[in-house]
Amino acid sequence: MALRRSVHIILNPAAGARRRGLLDAVVERLKRGGATVTLELTERAGHATALARRAAERGDADVVVAAGGDGTINEVARGLLGQGVPLGILPLGTANVLAIELGLRPRAVEVADMLLSGPAHLVGTGVVDGEIFLMMVGIGFDGVVVHAINPRLKRLWGKGAFVWAGVKEWLRGPGRDIRLVADGREKRAQWAIVVNGRYFAGPYVLSREGDISQPGLTLFLFKNGGRIALVRYLIALGLGRMAKLRDVEILPARQVRFLEPEGLEVEVDGDARGNLPQTIEQGTRFLRLVVPQNWKP
Repeated sequence: MALRRSVHIILNPAAGARRRGLLDAVVERLKRGGATVTLELTERAGHATALARRAAERGDADVVVAAGGDGTINEVARGLLGQGVPLGILPLGTANVLAIELGLRPRAVEVADMLLSGPAHLVGTGVVDGEIFLMMVGIGFDGVVVHAINPRLKRLWGKGAFVWAGVKEWLRGPGRDIRLVADGREKRAQWAIVVNGRYFAGPYVLSREGDISQPGLTLFLFKNGGRIALVRYLIALGLGRMAKLRDVEILPARQVRFLEPEGLEVEVDGDARGNLPQTIEQGTRFLRLVVPQNWKP
């Protein structure tokens, strides 16, 4: 394909402050590649969605780039859904799950080359209470952790802020009695995760059959609560052996209604997103996403 000549970057300044060198290097390579670069900064939660929609409606950008973590990417994607301009990513966040899904390393030459000339693939989406998500929804342990993170500590410590919040939740005892209905079947779990791809919380393979290029969600139900059970789950996640655990139920899902306990925290693509009850569904709309030249779903 021809080189993209107009690149519109929407930057989460908190993420940009942590990885300013990568941001500056990518912008420099884009300009050296002949692209005009426009940079806009987000000012509050949800602002990236409005900025992306406005950039797409103007029609003068060949790609709109989310510069930040998975939460920023989610916001920009919501603004581009149904628009002709594709989404690009510049991974500046803590976990960068979508970048890992695409095999994109946080290196200026790889990111800039992808944004300039990488193909735009259609990728599947999920929907949580009417808003799309790209990678994951967590109800229970990770939802509570994400809600509890101090934004200042996250800016200073990065992944350390998640570890600290996770340890505190573990000490409290992480189990929750979650009641849900998955495609008409009532279920219970202590922790639940819905994924659209393969990875979760960084470079950890949760769903070996996950494929972001195809529609379809996978539901993971962790049946045991308590500290020891959580440690087993996290070790299995790190080893890529979650499917081997007998107390983890894994099933494809088109619609999951999470009903109880009311008020339990929910995280979506790494950001806090409300409380139960919520409904998660397989998305019916695809998103155009710029990917590396050698990416194979």
